[in-house]
Amino acid sequence: MRLRLPVNGPRLFSAQMPRVDCLLAIILLAALVIRLYSVAFGLPALTDPDELMFELGAYRMIDGGQLNPEWFGHPATTTMYMLALIDVAVLGLGLATGRFTSVENFAAAIYADPSILVLPHRIAIVLIAVVGIALAYRLATLLFGRPTGLVTAAVLAVSPVHITYSQLVRSDMMATVFMLLAMLCALAYARHGSIRALVVTGFCIALAITTKWPFVVIFLSLAGAVVLRWRNGLESGRRTLVLITAAAAGTMAAMVLISPFLIIEWNTVIANLRGEVQPHHLGATGGSLIDNAFWYMREPFVRAFGITGLTLAAIGAVFAVRSREFVAVALVTGIAMLVLASSQYIVWERWILATVPLLAMLVALALMRVAAMAGTRLKFHAAPLAAGALMAATLVPLLFAALADGRERMNDTRLMASAWLRANAAPGSTVFVEHFAFDLVESEFDFVFPLGIMGCQDVRGLLDGRIDNSLIASARGGRSNIDYGTVVPEKIDTCRADYAVLSQYARYAVEKERFPGAWSQYSDLIARGEKVAEFRPERGVAGGWPVMILRFPDNE
Repeated sequence: MRLRLPVNGPRLFSAQMPRVDCLLAIILLAALVIRLYSVAFGLPALTDPDELMFELGAYRMIDGGQLNPEWFGHPATTTMYMLALIDVAVLGLGLATGRFTSVENFAAAIYADPSILVLPHRIAIVLIAVVGIALAYRLATLLFGRPTGLVTAAVLAVSPVHITYSQLVRSDMMATVFMLLAMLCALAYARHGSIRALVVTGFCIALAITTKWPFVVIFLSLAGAVVLRWRNGLESGRRTLVLITAAAAGTMAAMVLISPFLIIEWNTVIANLRGEVQPHHLGATGGSLIDNAFWYMREPFVRAFGITGLTLAAIGAVFAVRSREFVAVALVTGIAMLVLASSQYIVWERWILATVPLLAMLVALALMRVAAMAGTRLKFHAAPLAAGALMAATLVPLLFAALADGRERMNDTRLMASAWLRANAAPGSTVFVEHFAFDLVESEFDFVFPLGIMGCQDVRGLLDGRIDNSLIASARGGRSNIDYGTVVPEKIDTCRADYAVLSQYARYAVEKERFPGAWSQYSDLIARGEKVAEFRPERGVAGGWPVMILRFPDNE
């Protein structure tokens, strides 16, 4: 006998709308609390180096009184605009309360302690992430029913990967939220044929693209919705082509409206894109498309959902492909995003973020359907119990992993190194650091920081000179990293110091054959120094990379 399941999924819960809203509110509140728990990790130091790029781009607009972010690598335009608005709010509040006496005083304060801006920026990203969970709930509910929507939200609430990028000042989470908005609008068009919904879909896609370039593939959701109406006999073939062409033109026009500097500063755009395309990157060099796809499956996706969750996602895909709407507005785009990420030279965990809400939906769908089958095989009242047990087996390990991640972020090896220096290094010592150790700016040490072709520079001098993205970009000289290994050999003597805090050496040691020149510089430095401390990451206890502190008695 064939098992027939309702089109909108099994109704395992007889809850009325008020209770469903209450459950969603609880899930969203839990997601918010989990993300705020460790949102201030590392501050005032910046343990994620890319955060500084976004911070500098946003502040430069405020400092220069302009709308041009002057950096378009992601392009991150919408993200920087949001951050700049927050900067204005922080400045206004500080002036009103007497925290800052002038704009110049504000600038000096944030360069000495970037957490003044980074913390509100991170909180904004957290709020955006929670909105994204609500949107994923809505999309899953419309496609497969409220129980599936609720479980989708619950899975996202505790997914370690989703939590990690909810706490970082980056463009990824913001682009993912725009993607979900576009999918919701595309679904509305597929069902009702409203031109207004189609226009809003194109605008949401434009917002996503001006936030992160690869999200151009979301246009497949719009095209899928239009084609679906044609397949259902609701549109003619000619009108379908006209609508897709007009939507593409409208989306490009919206991109120019949102970020006209993509056209005005096209030379900068091309230069920034060239800088982003690297054949090799320390710790992130990929392989073939197949190799990269398997890496994403066994590393980031396992961290995002666990083995149980991934198994459920595979089962959920079997049910989900029966929904033409899901295939048209979500599945094709998700596959395209994964293929695009896997086809690059390098691999990053964050590149799966766009697919995480869609896979969470598949996990939830499988959980509901498997529980429904168990209920029909046994007794109906056993279905909620089966669903609860399977949900616990999926969510509890993810929650514990997410909490462990939070502890690691708050107890980073680079923060341990700073604590060791404050306790053991003599005041007035010169310290070489290769991470953004803003937590040491107010200490009694002198600091030098590696800047590629510029050699090592005095940190306080850089801060007083208002370091910006253009300086960093020119100093990198096309290199993917800024560290001791990428300092040009003729400038290596500028890095002499009493102490060296090496946070990148272990990564180069793993890839010494790919970066022989960089590793040679580290080897020479380590051979000349005396190792006085070393800190290593430990699961659930300490995060970051291995950090070594060297002392050079000859410099004292």
